[in-house]
Amino acid sequence: MRTVFIILLFIFLLIIGLIFFKNFNSNNPILTNTSSIDNNLTIDENQSSANLIFKSSFDDKSTILLTPDRKDSEIWWQDIKSPKESHSNWPIEKGKGSFQMIVNKNNINDYIENKIEETIGINNSKTRALHQIVKKKEHEWTQVPYLIETDNKEQKQLYIRYSLKLPKNLSEVLGKDGWLALSEYKTRSDYRLALYIYADENKKLYWYAHGDNVVLDDIPYKEYWYRENREVPVPEGKWMDVEIFWKRSINKDGRVWLTIDGKTVIDYHGSTKLVEPIRIIMLFTNYASVPLDQWIDNVEVWDNFPCGAGKSCH
Repeated sequence: MRTVFIILLFIFLLIIGLIFFKNFNSNNPILTNTSSIDNNLTIDENQSSANLIFKSSFDDKSTILLTPDRKDSEIWWQDIKSPKESHSNWPIEKGKGSFQMIVNKNNINDYIENKIEETIGINNSKTRALHQIVKKKEHEWTQVPYLIETDNKEQKQLYIRYSLKLPKNLSEVLGKDGWLALSEYKTRSDYRLALYIYADENKKLYWYAHGDNVVLDDIPYKEYWYRENREVPVPEGKWMDVEIFWKRSINKDGRVWLTIDGKTVIDYHGSTKLVEPIRIIMLFTNYASVPLDQWIDNVEVWDNFPCGAGKSCH
């Protein structure tokens, strides 16, 4: 009888293990590497390797912005496309990437305009870059992020890098207690991560990041954590190298990391998740307390730190 019991117990545990494995693999991240290799296993930020998900600039003249379209919604959307034979890779196919233009009015170009224009790039040479212009705000939340919809499939961690140029008089443009967002992610109802530049009461600029519950309207506000940095200067009127890493976890091993030109300005360790998976990722955005124009170039997305755990690639 004891032998039969052990065999039955082994069979039961084997069945439970197979069910767990099947459920685990059904929750793969939406953003995966662009190679043909299946890389949907759990990712450790301390591992030595990283897989490139997306990398492109705007310098190929065949890369174009399509005409904004409502796409059967109340707001506007704009796609960016590169021919398959181009060395550019727009759009980010894996995650349904598109510019979300949050304006309800019919005359979208009176409020927001995206352009690909020639300018002097981060290496002081001529290039083509994305020029995002918010001319006026219909609502406080008028903005134009490059938004990726995840179909509610969890993205456990992500590294984002891009070149950013803000106005040379940014502190005056934002004014007292002004702000602008750099990047965000949101779940459907319980969590948002947001990275910011803030201006204090004296218009001095500083870095700020937090996790909060600004996902649904008409709920009591709750900030889960925050970090700020008033020591590293905010570049005004010149290109900066922005690097972002985040790791989702309900435990203390979660992380949010932001560096500017190789200098770490935010490095939070702790919980970055409640229950729900990420619904949308805003890789970069023009979202500020006032109308603002900015330049974006050299966008990269990886599934881990590409230059080593916690190391800048600047």
